[in-house]
Amino acid sequence: MKQLFLLIFLCFSSTLFAQEEGGIDFIRGTLENAQKLAEQQHKLVFISYENYGGNSRWMNQNVFSTPEIGEYFNEKFVSLKINSESLRDKASYSNFKYHDASSAYFFFTPDGELIYKSHFAANPQELIADAAKAININENFVSLEKLDKLISKAEASQDILYLHSLRRLQTTNVGSNKEKNLKDLDKTVRNYISGLDKASLAAEKNVLLLCEYLYETNKTCNDELFKLLVGQAANIKNFSEENVIGIEQRIDRIIERSFNQALTNKNVDLMNESISTIATFWHEKNTPFYNKEMAMRSFKIDFYETTKDWENYSKEIAAYLNQIDAIDSEALATNAVTVYKKDEDKQKFTTEEWAFLHDDILNAYNEEIAYQLRLYGWRFAQNITDKESLKLPLKWLSKSLRIAENPTTMKTYSQVLYKLGREQEAKKYAEDAVKVAKGQVIVRDFREADAKNQ
Repeated sequence: MKQLFLLIFLCFSSTLFAQEEGGIDFIRGTLENAQKLAEQQHKLVFISYENYGGNSRWMNQNVFSTPEIGEYFNEKFVSLKINSESLRDKASYSNFKYHDASSAYFFFTPDGELIYKSHFAANPQELIADAAKAININENFVSLEKLDKLISKAEASQDILYLHSLRRLQTTNVGSNKEKNLKDLDKTVRNYISGLDKASLAAEKNVLLLCEYLYETNKTCNDELFKLLVGQAANIKNFSEENVIGIEQRIDRIIERSFNQALTNKNVDLMNESISTIATFWHEKNTPFYNKEMAMRSFKIDFYETTKDWENYSKEIAAYLNQIDAIDSEALATNAVTVYKKDEDKQKFTTEEWAFLHDDILNAYNEEIAYQLRLYGWRFAQNITDKESLKLPLKWLSKSLRIAENPTTMKTYSQVLYKLGREQEAKKYAEDAVKVAKGQVIVRDFREADAKNQ
């Protein structure tokens, strides 16, 4: 009888747990099983919500399987894996719904209250830090149900209102009733934010809450609360580095989302809101080919092309390419080499090697200039029919050809010439494009062409 009991126990335990030697013991039971075990063992529930992608494989191979993680999690959590792309898991865990995510991890109380969630990829130290954060939150955890009752009494302090907003935000995408959750979240956060004075709104935790709310609920740049976030732009720079990076990433996504919506709806006001936000929150390092002004112009070019506003399209694309045309690649290359020479003792280059480095950098700059002139010159020529205006892409394409005899550039140059009625020249460039594509070298004198393009 004892042997039979032992056999049954071993079979049960091998089904319930997915033993990963040295790593996390993920159970193979249901979500309800995980919650019951957590309640019995006075632990929290950890859920790895993953897919078949690279991040999930990396976490399984390099994080969940480590002894350090296994020791920590097996002591403090009942752990469960749910694969968002597995048909079996979708059927087995149909009551676990995390909307708009393919991979993440979650920490729950045994009765199913979400304590903390995070994006998926994390090294062992980061995962333990998140787990410790969840444990710390749980020590003073107030359920959403209790918070709702406190709020209904109209006696809630600002701290309770903040916690209520945060808890609503955490649970918005968890559960089956997403529409109701969003309505409750909107009401809660907007009531809390609107009740803050200027100094309180500037607090790091409130700016983070506001930014996360706008990001998670798919708001756009014309939302009134987003305008409040814009007002905190100068203040955000003083936050912790981790929070600054997180806020910048989310604002970038909100801008992108807003611009895409502006394109879809041909909404010029939303487009302008998106553009002005780029100016306010610009955080990339300026380069000759990517700076705030050029980023804003590229957005406008796309919008005016979609809305067929050819007057503004011509103006913006001309301004963009004139900036490219004005780039002094020789000066940039010389300056780059000067920077390298500050560590000349470490480099120990010969004179010839320094010259080679200069030429290599110069060629890279010139190639990018040629590419930009070719790309936007082609886009201009495809959409503009006015013959006087078409002289502009000839100028840009001509400079691109001086840098590199690219057959695509030559074909575009030929097409513009045809539009201008210069058929013999167009035919010659079309033939030359074929020759260059076959590897032949073309020797060209641009002086006559330049005179005609004036």
